[in-house]
Amino acid sequence: MSTSAVTPPMSVQRDFWDAWNRKYRVGGVDPFMDRQRDKAVEWALRLGHEKARILEVGCGTGWLGSALSQFGDVTGIDLSEGAVEEGRALHPEVAFHCGDFLSLPLVGQFDLILSADVIAHVADQQAFTARVVELLRPGGTFLLMTQNPKVWRRKSSLAPRAEGQIRDWPSLTRIRALLRDRFRLVHVNSLVPGGDRGLLWWVENRWVRGGIGRLIGRDRWCGFLERALLGRELVVVALRMP
Repeated sequence: MSTSAVTPPMSVQRDFWDAWNRKYRVGGVDPFMDRQRDKAVEWALRLGHEKARILEVGCGTGWLGSALSQFGDVTGIDLSEGAVEEGRALHPEVAFHCGDFLSLPLVGQFDLILSADVIAHVADQQAFTARVVELLRPGGTFLLMTQNPKVWRRKSSLAPRAEGQIRDWPSLTRIRALLRDRFRLVHVNSLVPGGDRGLLWWVENRWVRGGIGRLIGRDRWCGFLERALLGRELVVVALRMP
């Protein structure tokens, strides 16, 4: 996915994300996004971020970065011009920039960089990680949320890859390799159990879910599956080493 032969031109990628944001992000926040937002706020609190410089990579309309404005000044960057225009109207507390994260001039260093569901749509994930290192201060936090490939490969609702869309879900093993030299991992988990095909058919099966939910409680069962990394979203919290 990192070769130019299979990487869509940036203009085609931008068209795809303009259309995607119009379809999925203009209408507001859904329960899955609520979980992402709660997790981001939780870790900003746990790591004691206050009066911080915060950067959200792939911010869309800014719904996630806006939730962190209580911890400092938030900058959001996204490839989609339409999403950025919408975000500026919805969240004036976020400083929006439109462009490619790898080349857009940004002034470091940030205390917290977060990215939700972005790295899987980047052709050069190593360059993406290197740019995070460049912009994040030593000791700063990198909060990475990304699609869990072992779940999404077993979801019947997955739509075919569209023109202009890069889809290269990094496994947890690959994420660890990308972060190994410059980061110390402090948390790995997942969000929102999923999967209804193959070995994971039972995760979304309503009879299994209902039966075990009545037996041990739905929240406890959900928490167990998330800790077993069977959530549809991987959550990785890492601190940049000197």
